Amino acid sequence: MQRHTYTLDRWEDRSGDRLAWTFGYRGTAGEFGRIEVVYPVKRHGDRHVTEVSGDALPATSFGGWAYGRKPSLHMGQLSVGGAGIRLKRNRWAQTRAGRALRMQVAGREYRYLATSRRHRDRALIRDGVEIRTRRYGSGARKKATFTVLGPADATDLALAAVMCGVNTRNLTRGGAVRAFLNRSLNWLEIFQ
Repeated sequence: MQRHTYTLDRWEDRSGDRLAWTFGYRGTAGEFGRIEVVYPVKRHGDRHVTEVSGDALPATSFGGWAYGRKPSLHMGQLSVGGAGIRLKRNRWAQTRAGRALRMQVAGREYRYLATSRRHRDRALIRDGVEIRTRRYGSGARKKATFTVLGPADATDLALAAVMCGVNTRNLTRGGAVRAFLNRSLNWLEIFQ
């Protein structure tokens, strides 16, 4: 089975107004060329948008309810090559596999799931291809590593890359509880 590993370095642009700051990952992924993940590219009230661009990758974006600087899975909208993609997940499932984000892109079924209790390890899986994503480090030394198993194409890599700029804590039970408590506390602040 084919196996390739690509690493993207974290970057940030804190110039200008605080609401204009952007963050992300960038680097080169072998035959796919340059890849750049940027978040938040756009802010629409309580919604943020993450975008992926690259030499060979289709334009991919993910918008959702803002959670920190990233969009969350709550009210998430995915677009690949300008086409809207329907997202499905069972937020009441007890296992990580049951809580996986499911989507159909270009006629292929994908699952994006947590592979550990921590929010740093994820995997994008479709028939015959798996892309394992790991984020590690801190500050300027933060990195995102993609381990590609199988004959992946540009769409597969674009989907895995855009999810690095999305808050996916809800893919684990513990992360879902923390996200719920955080949203509840933020909601209560409105009434003070």
